[in-house]
Amino acid sequence: MTNEKILRKLESFDPELCGQLRQALKQQRTTLSLIPTTNAASPFASFLKGSTLGDEVIDHHKAHRQSRLEKLAAERAQELFGAEHAIVRIGSLAIASRVVMLALLKKGDTVLSFNLRKSEHCTGDLQYNFVKFGVEPDTLQLNFSKVQELAHKHRPAMIIYSPVNYPRNIEYVELRKIADEVGAYLWIDLGQNSGLIAAGKIPSPVPYADVATFAASDALHGPQNGIILCKEKIAGLLDRTVIETGHSSLKKNVLASLALSFKEADCMEYQDYAQQVLDNARGLENGLLGAGCKLLCSPTENHLVLVQLPEGCDGEEIAEKLKSAGLLVKAEKLMTAEDNLDYPILRLSSLDSATRCLQAEEMEDVGRILGTFLNSPQDEAAIQSVSKFIKKLVEDLPIFAEDWLPEMEAFDDGDAEMSIRAMIHWNI
Repeated sequence: MTNEKILRKLESFDPELCGQLRQALKQQRTTLSLIPTTNAASPFASFLKGSTLGDEVIDHHKAHRQSRLEKLAAERAQELFGAEHAIVRIGSLAIASRVVMLALLKKGDTVLSFNLRKSEHCTGDLQYNFVKFGVEPDTLQLNFSKVQELAHKHRPAMIIYSPVNYPRNIEYVELRKIADEVGAYLWIDLGQNSGLIAAGKIPSPVPYADVATFAASDALHGPQNGIILCKEKIAGLLDRTVIETGHSSLKKNVLASLALSFKEADCMEYQDYAQQVLDNARGLENGLLGAGCKLLCSPTENHLVLVQLPEGCDGEEIAEKLKSAGLLVKAEKLMTAEDNLDYPILRLSSLDSATRCLQAEEMEDVGRILGTFLNSPQDEAAIQSVSKFIKKLVEDLPIFAEDWLPEMEAFDDGDAEMSIRAMIHWNI
């Protein structure tokens, strides 16, 4: 049955659900997202996730055994990131984070964490003493001497660094040294930098971290899940914790989609995509600066751009107004090393714009129109101005540009062609 026939039958059978599908498609086609966690999946990954591999049964009595697809996905993750061990069977990053804490920490342990990251996952028995480190209020950069002082004062069992609100690269070796000095595990969450790290566009923390985590659903154009990379010396401990906490495996369709995403990220086309992400972030930054905005932790060295909100502006209200104009943004606060000093910001990302094949010059225009809006009365006229610009910009853009799909050689294998026709006939 073709997709068109399926959709027609679905429309007839369940028009309410079909309406939700249409609404989601319309929003993705007619809006531009600058939200870091929003990015389209690869068409290949989406196809595999929707395939009949999802119909196969998981044998929960053999939870400790890896299927061939799980081994393939894990091996590709290890190779892509240069990791000693990879766990790919977890359904979300939040769950992966809890697994790491359950495996490596004891109740009441002290955790030294950048901006208190991962404390949001601590519920129930996950009770730890979180101590914050952050950027200095005056320089908006990390001061490793002060991080070192905190580590020696509090003697944490674990140090966590997650750069979800930091657009600069850091010297991971410095965190490694500090962790070794106090006998702490070093956990780096790659966040949405995972794709840039996989492509070799920014430094990798994997060689220095005991544990590294990330999701494949944003920068890597993959399915939603959580990945754990770790050193071999703690691999057994993490593997046992995964099994003991009930994670039998992912369905084969998700594992296949995941394995495919890692293979795509190892292709030249993904290298080009990652470079476009960097170029677009700089373009966005230039446009905001040109409109008179104040940027924090600038200049960007990854996909993030942090723009400080003008005094008196409500971030959530601004985000809602921009959403109505077709521009999706994330309002947050940039924490600093001082407990009572933070900055209201829009946390912006170039990931999705690059996926849709926007260029740096166009992102500079986006930054300029956004900056003008932030520095305006933000009334209905300003909203309509943004709306008109975004509509014209995205009306002909794909959700996922074919430019990023790997180049294929001419298909001349007769047996393989017959196999594909058979799969189509069987509705795979």
